Amino acid sequence: MADSYMVPLEVEDSACPDPPIRREWRSLGAAEKQAYISAVKCLSEKTSKFDNSTSRFDDFALAHISEGLDIHYAAAFLPWHRHFIHTFEEALRAECLYSGSLAYWDWSLDAEDLAQSPIWSTSGFGSDGTSTGERGVGNGHCVTDGPFANSTRNWQAEEIGSQFKISRNPHCLSRGFQTGDAKKKLQARVTPETINSILEQDSYAEFFKELEDHAHNAIPQFIRGDFLLQTAPNGMQQIHFYLIS
Repeated sequence: MADSYMVPLEVEDSACPDPPIRREWRSLGAAEKQAYISAVKCLSEKTSKFDNSTSRFDDFALAHISEGLDIHYAAAFLPWHRHFIHTFEEALRAECLYSGSLAYWDWSLDAEDLAQSPIWSTSGFGSDGTSTGERGVGNGHCVTDGPFANSTRNWQAEEIGSQFKISRNPHCLSRGFQTGDAKKKLQARVTPETINSILEQDSYAEFFKELEDHAHNAIPQFIRGDFLLQTAPNGMQQIHFYLIS
């Protein structure tokens, strides 16, 4: 598994005639942000295609767990997750009439203080878990503000060796922002200088290893809660998960 990125694959030339344009979250207008949030909530209200007691939104967390380590620390890491976000975007459009494109979060803009990013506003994705409230998962607490306040996520994964045990565990959407020196060390991984250093790697193998080991892992380790787990699509209502995937 560790050397799977060394295995060559056959590829075919293809074209993408009308690619979606990704925009940073804070560059969207209020109506565009609300349209995305409404579409995600719509998907959360639709019935799963795999388990009638869960939601269509939960299907994406389940898919991510099911692939486990095969899509992490391997050559498939970036292409698999890019296909994954495309599938999610298509579901929003086909099932919830979303007409926009997925946005992204430029972490480097908030590297001085990730907790103060505008994505955590009540008109964005809500803030940190309430530390005095109900305990959630992944060293987090329940999120009680914003459009996804008090929402329920259904899947959880327990890492056992190189595999994951998948289980139904209805729980509140959870976050638990890191603080102190741990937070500072994680923020150092997403500064403009660090990101540029990653982009300057000479080979794909070096690039994706640097990305996954450092910048990619920094964000879930800062946010914690659902986003720290293999069920990461639970935690960020997709926009943030898919930027760092």
